[in-house]
Amino acid sequence: MITAVQPEKLLKELEQLWANLGHDQPADALLRACSMTLLVATTDPTDDAELKNTLAGLMRAHPGRMIILRILNSPAPILEATVTAQCLLAFGGRQQLCCEIIEIRSTRDRLADVYAASLGLTVADLPVLLWLKDIRLLNEAAFQPLLQLARTLLVDSVPLGAAILPTLNDRRRAGWRLKDLAWTRCTAWRETLAQAFESTCLQGQIPQITRVDIAYAGATPSVSALYLRAWLAARLPQAAFHFVPAPPRRHGNLQALRFHAATQELELRAEDDATLEIVTNTLTTRVLAPARSEVDLLEEELSILGDDLIYEATLAATVTLVPTAE
Repeated sequence: MITAVQPEKLLKELEQLWANLGHDQPADALLRACSMTLLVATTDPTDDAELKNTLAGLMRAHPGRMIILRILNSPAPILEATVTAQCLLAFGGRQQLCCEIIEIRSTRDRLADVYAASLGLTVADLPVLLWLKDIRLLNEAAFQPLLQLARTLLVDSVPLGAAILPTLNDRRRAGWRLKDLAWTRCTAWRETLAQAFESTCLQGQIPQITRVDIAYAGATPSVSALYLRAWLAARLPQAAFHFVPAPPRRHGNLQALRFHAATQELELRAEDDATLEIVTNTLTTRVLAPARSEVDLLEEELSILGDDLIYEATLAATVTLVPTAE
């Protein structure tokens, strides 16, 4: 149902929606769960099905009130809203887990009204997160008031690359909690490295590493590669770091990390799109690391409560490396 963007009216529509869904149902058939308010800002007119499938994938682990802000390009002012709900069968039972979706469609000239309305739509006393599905909105003047709705910003820096990192760092310093999916894509590489250096044959080798090569495919190192360099540099201050081009073995930019020491060599490299390979002087080990969906990446970031101090330090350090890397 399309209705005016008035918070009190939309909330009444939600109550009526739940009453209709529960009609002729047992009292416990529908579980109206809410652990957060997730605002999603998008400018893509074609991503409706994809976006709602992503939100459905988040429901079981992170149910909440989902507010989709769809920014439209139109010569005439538009400001309207639709209220719906999504329900999934809960694990191991007949109860359905349900969350509510408010979709607001607005042209840029009405975004100030969207901000005022959204203040009354967030769930009281629960976290509020803003996912900028289009990271370019971070630099749009008309969108700036909406950034005040949430102190946690989820972004994916890949479309703009390293150029957006100073802006992310400025937001971090101003008090926002940043979550970048380009950093989340590094998780398998970081975890595999940590496990490798905890093994018997590599214990004590970290101080001996003098050089690290970061192999990438493409024109320039990706944001994920830059993040890994900064993360490693904080742990290997004695090592020299070099970006080196490489043929693609895995989809994406990052292809391998090579560690050089006097008595030991280690390479963590992509074998294919589902496997990482650890190669030392005497041993080769394969680790399953399939490419992760957007839902998987978002779930990981949403599961981190509070500040991610490791990422924040890595972001700050990466910004100082960007001019050298480029």
